[in-house]
Amino acid sequence: MREKIRILVLTSNPWTSSRILGDEEAREIFEGLREGLYRDRFELHNHAATKASDLQKLLLMYEPHIVHFSGHASQTDSRATQRGLANLFALYNTHVRLVLLNACFTKAQARSISEVINYSIVTGIGDKVGVTFAGVFYRALGFGKSIRMAFESAKAELDLTTIPRSRGIELFVRNGVSERDRFPRMARPARRRGPLTQLYRHRLSRTVSRRLRRATR
Repeated sequence: MREKIRILVLTSNPWTSSRILGDEEAREIFEGLREGLYRDRFELHNHAATKASDLQKLLLMYEPHIVHFSGHASQTDSRATQRGLANLFALYNTHVRLVLLNACFTKAQARSISEVINYSIVTGIGDKVGVTFAGVFYRALGFGKSIRMAFESAKAELDLTTIPRSRGIELFVRNGVSERDRFPRMARPARRRGPLTQLYRHRLSRTVSRRLRRATR
């Protein structure tokens, strides 16, 4: 059986930050994946009110391929944890392929994480931006698109809306990752041949075989 793509969604809302739409974002991720042709190939794990001390435990528990973090971080926290996050994810880069950060002041973190993880995405400030981006991004993954294609799809849809602060969303790619990398793009299932098609192909094969035997006599 083919291994499912595991997605770990973590939401955090410290009392010092403004309220974020964590529940709505998680719901958009779920709905986006469910709309996709390959929805059964994804496994979603959602954890709310996550603390920094929970992260490594959850990485060990689920071995996710994608980690989606939604929360607010102060500029001080960002500087303090930038190297720590990169060092932590470096321990789990055998399975973690993408880290998506929807939080304040995380562009430096995303760039740092991309040194040890294939892909990192930062959506910047703006709850509505993050929620909308997440829904479209994961919908594209659910339809079998790669990280790069899903990212461009989500940005294109934001450009069609009037949501403020849609700029600043960035994708960081680890050095050495080929442009041909299609994770987690799925191959389309082979079409099942109808009985008439199978009969036609069988008869055609027999006809060709007879003609070849005659030609070699």
